Amino acid sequence: MTLPEAWVLGAGPFREIGQPRVTATSPHGDLIAVGGNLGQLQWHGRDVSCARGSHRLAVYRTDDLTCIHQVTSRWPAQSVAFHPTLPLVAFGTGSYDGGWSYEGELLLLDLTTGNAVSLLEHPRQVRQITWRSPETLDLVLAIPCDADEQRFGTISLACSISRDDWDRAAVGMLRMPYGEKAVLEQPPTDTAAAVAAVSYLCRQRGQVWAARRGVWAVEGLADGRILTTLEGVGLECWSGTTGQLLWQVPVDGTGYQIRVLPSGRTALVLTQAPRRYREGRWIRDPSVVLEIDLDDGAVRKTHKSSCPAVLVSRTDGSWALRDTDHDRRSRTAGEVTFGPPADSATTIQLGRYDLFNHFFDIRYAPELLFLQGRRGEPWRGKWVVAVDAPTGRARRLFPLEWDASRGRHLFGGSGAYLDDTAGPALVHSGAVHDRAGLLPGNAFVLRRRYPTGEPQWIFTADREATALDADDTFVYVVFNSGELIVLKAEDGVVHVRQELRIAGRPVVPLSLARVGAGRLAIGTLDGQVLVVPADAPA
Repeated sequence: MTLPEAWVLGAGPFREIGQPRVTATSPHGDLIAVGGNLGQLQWHGRDVSCARGSHRLAVYRTDDLTCIHQVTSRWPAQSVAFHPTLPLVAFGTGSYDGGWSYEGELLLLDLTTGNAVSLLEHPRQVRQITWRSPETLDLVLAIPCDADEQRFGTISLACSISRDDWDRAAVGMLRMPYGEKAVLEQPPTDTAAAVAAVSYLCRQRGQVWAARRGVWAVEGLADGRILTTLEGVGLECWSGTTGQLLWQVPVDGTGYQIRVLPSGRTALVLTQAPRRYREGRWIRDPSVVLEIDLDDGAVRKTHKSSCPAVLVSRTDGSWALRDTDHDRRSRTAGEVTFGPPADSATTIQLGRYDLFNHFFDIRYAPELLFLQGRRGEPWRGKWVVAVDAPTGRARRLFPLEWDASRGRHLFGGSGAYLDDTAGPALVHSGAVHDRAGLLPGNAFVLRRRYPTGEPQWIFTADREATALDADDTFVYVVFNSGELIVLKAEDGVVHVRQELRIAGRPVVPLSLARVGAGRLAIGTLDGQVLVVPADAPA
C-alpha cells in the first residue's frame, strides 16, 4: 500500500464535534445538525484554552455523513432546531459561569452560505429552541444572573419571537426580554439521545461511531510506527506504512505525556483519572505512569505518583515527576521525585507548580529541566533549572526572561534541545503574560545557547504554541490558531507556514512529533492525527 503525501489516523464519522450533546434532523431528513464537545483544553499540567474552542456545532448530510458546515461556539450546545421552510438552523448555547451569570448565545446558521450569526444583543444561555411556525421562534432562556432567581422564582424563562426577516439575520438583532414568563426548570441536555442518534446513523451506513477527543501527545519510533495518547487511551500504536491501528491500551482517564526510553522498546505514559467530587470539593487522584512494551502493548509496570504530576525526562532514560498540586495545604506541592533507573528516595522542592506558568516540556534534553520561581511567589522571576538524578541537587541555568531590563512575566511552553553546527542550544516556546490577555506578538519561539541562555534568534506570534519538535535543519511548531510553522534552525527564518485542515475543515493541533521518513505527526483536538511531509507539508 502506498500512502498519500498527507494522511489521517483515527479518522471517522462525526469527528468534528467530539461527544454529541444535541441533535436535530432537517424537515426532509437529508441533514442532521449536531452540537458536541471536544473536551477540556486544559489538564493539570498545562492550559491551552485560548485555542479555537472545544464546543463544536456542525451539519452533516445523512446519506454519506459528510460534514458540510462547522462552527465553533464559546459555550456548550443546549438545543438545536431546523427552520421549517428556510435553509436555516438555530443553535442555542450557554452555561452558568459558576459564580453569577448564565451566559450563551442564539446562533443562526445559514445552510446556503455557511455563515453563522449571533442574534442576541447580550449574552444569555439559550436552553431550548422550537420553531412554532416559519415566523415564530419559541425560546426558553436562563435568567440573566443569580439576582433574578428570587424575582422570577425560577432560573428558566420562556418567550416567543415573531419576525419575517429570519433570512436576513443580523448580529445582535434580538433584544431581551420579550414578555418573558417563568417556566418549570428545564431538564438537562439528553446527551444519551444525541449519542444514540449519531450511532444509529453510522450503523445505517455500515460505519461505527466511537468518541475520540484531544490527542495530547504523539511520538515516532525508529521503525516508522506512531504512538498517540488521548482520553480513554493510555497508548495506541499505528503502522507508519499502512496507517492501521496495531494495538491500544485503554485506561480510565486520559493519557497526557509519552516518553520513549533509549532502547526504543519501552514507553512511559503519564495518565490521569477524571476529577471526583467528594466532601464538598473537587479532588484529583494521583497520576499514574504506565511502562508499556512497544512490541505488543503489554503494561509491564505501573508507577503511581503521590499526587497529580507532570513527567520530565532526559535522553539517558532518567525521569522524574513533579507534583502539580496547587493546594496550599499540601506538603508535597512542587516536590520532584525520581523514577527508574535512579529510583531514589531523594526528593527536591522546586516550589508550587501551576499549569499556566511552569509547563516546560523539552525533547532530547541532556538534563532534567524545570522552571522554578521565587520562594513564596513561584509564578514570578522563573529560572530554568537542571536537577540531578538521583542526588536531587538543583542547578540554576538561566532566567526564563532573556532581557532582564523588561522584567516581564513569561509563561513556559514546549521545546527541544539541539546540538548542531552552531553549538548546543535550547529552542522553546512561551508567552508574555498580560492582564489584558495574550496581546499580538506576545507569543514566541526562542533559540538560546545552552547552558548559558543567551538568545540567538526569536520568532514572535499572535497565538500560543502548543507543541514543538526540531532537528539540525528545522524547528517545527504548531499553534492553537491551527497553524503549522517550520523555521530554519540556524536563524529562525520561516520556511513553511500553513493552516492545518482535515477534509477541508480547520483543526486545532495539540501535539507534534517528527516520525520516520521525513514526516510530521500532528495530534488534534478532535482525536485525529494528521501525518504530513516534514519539509514541505501538503
